[in-house]
Amino acid sequence: MEQGDARIFMVEAPVVAAADPFDPEGRTADLSWRRDIAPEPPVVHDPLVAGPGFGQWARRFGRVAGRHAAHLIPVMLLVALPMHFFVGRVDDTIVAAPALADLVGGFGLLLLPAMWLAYLAVSALPLVLSLAGAVGVALPAAAQGRRPRARRVWSLVSMRLRALWLWFAGFGLLTGGLPLLLTEEQVGAAGGLVAIGFAVGSTVALTFGGVLGCVVLIERGRGPRRAAHLLSHARPGGLLVAAAALTVVPRVADYALGGFAATAAGVVLVQLWAIAALVTYGQARRAVEPVTSRSLFAELDAPEE
Repeated sequence: MEQGDARIFMVEAPVVAAADPFDPEGRTADLSWRRDIAPEPPVVHDPLVAGPGFGQWARRFGRVAGRHAAHLIPVMLLVALPMHFFVGRVDDTIVAAPALADLVGGFGLLLLPAMWLAYLAVSALPLVLSLAGAVGVALPAAAQGRRPRARRVWSLVSMRLRALWLWFAGFGLLTGGLPLLLTEEQVGAAGGLVAIGFAVGSTVALTFGGVLGCVVLIERGRGPRRAAHLLSHARPGGLLVAAAALTVVPRVADYALGGFAATAAGVVLVQLWAIAALVTYGQARRAVEPVTSRSLFAELDAPEE
C-alpha cells in the first residue's frame, strides 16, 4: 500500500451497541436500522375552540365578542325586557301578599307561591336568551364561515330551551331568591358577610351554569355530571371574572346610578358572560377530546330523536 492510501474508519457508540459480539460469522451491525420519530400533531387554529392557556382563551373571547356584538343586539334587546320590566323582587311579593289578602280575602296568600314561581321563571330568561343567542350565532358562524339568519338560530336552539330554562330557574332560586328573603333584622351585623357569601355563591353558580348551559344546548341527554367533568379539565378564570362582574356590577350601578344604568350594565355583562361560557366550553371539550367548531356545530344541528 502506497503512502497516503490508508483510510481510517470510525466506529461510534450506536454501531457498537447494535453489533452482536457472539455472531459466529463475525458480521458487523446492520446500519440500515433507524428510529422512527412520530410527527408532532398539527396545530389547529380554530376560530372558536381555543387551545390551552388563558392567552388562547382571551384571543378567542375577544374575537367572538368583536365579530358578533352587532348581530347579538336583537338578543340583548330581548334580554332587556325581562331584566328591567318583568323581573320582580321576591321581597316585593312578600309585601304585596297582605294587600292581596285584604282585597280577595284569604285566597290572596295562595297567590304567593305562584308569584314566586313566576319570579324564578322570568328571572332565568336573561341567562337563557343570552346563552342560546351566543351559541346559535357564534357556533354556526365559526363552523360555516357565515352568520345564520334569525330563523336558523331559532331552529338550532329552540328544542333545547325548555331544559335550559328549568336548570337556570333552579339557579335563580339560589342566587336571586334566598338573598332577598333575608332581612336586615335576620342577618344583623353580619349583613356584609352574608352579602359577600351570596355574591361568591352566585359567581360559582353562574360559572358552573354557563358550562352546563352549553352542555344542555350542544350535547343531548347530558347534564351536571358532564359539566363538572369538563370544568375539571379547564381553567375557567375568564368565565369566573365574567360571572363575578355580572353578579356585582349591576347591583353597584343600581345603587349609584339607578335602575336604567343597572339594566344597561346587566344586559351587556350577561351577553359577555354567555360568550365567555361558550369559549370556556369549547376549550374544555378540546382538552378532553379532539373537537373543532364544525364538530360542535354538527352536535348542535343533530336532529332530535
